[in-house]
Amino acid sequence: MFISKNSLQKISVTTLLALVLVGCGSSSPQGGNDSGNNLQTESTTTQIGQNGDNSVSDTGNTGGTNTQTTSAQLSTFQTRAPAEDVTSSDSALFIAEGDKGVEVVQIGYNDRIDHELITTITGINATQLALSDDQKELYVINRQGSINVYDISNIQAPRRTKLLVAGSIQVNPVSTEGNYEFVPEQQAGLRVYDISNPSHKELISAFHEVPVYALVLVDQASKALAATGENGLALLDVADPAHITKTAEFPIDGKTLGLSVNKKTGQLFVANGDKGIKIFNLNILLDELH
Repeated sequence: MFISKNSLQKISVTTLLALVLVGCGSSSPQGGNDSGNNLQTESTTTQIGQNGDNSVSDTGNTGGTNTQTTSAQLSTFQTRAPAEDVTSSDSALFIAEGDKGVEVVQIGYNDRIDHELITTITGINATQLALSDDQKELYVINRQGSINVYDISNIQAPRRTKLLVAGSIQVNPVSTEGNYEFVPEQQAGLRVYDISNPSHKELISAFHEVPVYALVLVDQASKALAATGENGLALLDVADPAHITKTAEFPIDGKTLGLSVNKKTGQLFVANGDKGIKIFNLNILLDELH
């Protein structure tokens, strides 16, 4: 129990003794049942070690929900509006926020993980994001499925260059050899297509065990992490695209809607709906799930 100096002056000796006796009687070697479930503050800046492998547990709003504590979580921060999707370049994070557009954020990676708003892209209902291979173009998919292309060579001033029809560019994960496309179907799960013949995309499997809102391939594309909406993350075995299985799950409080892996830093970014962005050390998280 913490008592401020000013409050202590107002408490009688009898009352103070009673408080001390009660405090002694309720203590335990483990510190008692700390009601940390009431904590809703999430750190914007989290210190990590020089190797980037120190981390913190998920201290989001855990009030009776299924949030899982993990040493893999590095940081979390709030966005201007619910985060629906996320993608990352070597230098920035792009967050789709529905009718609020896209938030462009600078992420610091050296001795700490922090964030700073660079700019925003407005005038678009942004639901999904993707980057070109050279990271010079940002693809923003709107609510109707159209693809808005932005030149981001000047990260502080993204410039809209063209509008593409749905399906005109590759925005979903593709297997290492480029033969299979993994298409999230939200509540309907996941569909896998054989795209080895560009003129004839063939459905080879459908996975319905959990919803799939977004997917990233890991472990040399033999596994995949899926954002499952209300159920957090799921680890899928996709080594055989025709027979996908769920091998583990990782609950996260709120809605898990978008995922991005930064290959340069080894970090996983999770678009967590109205709880903003969560950042994980991918290798530690995979070790825990395995």
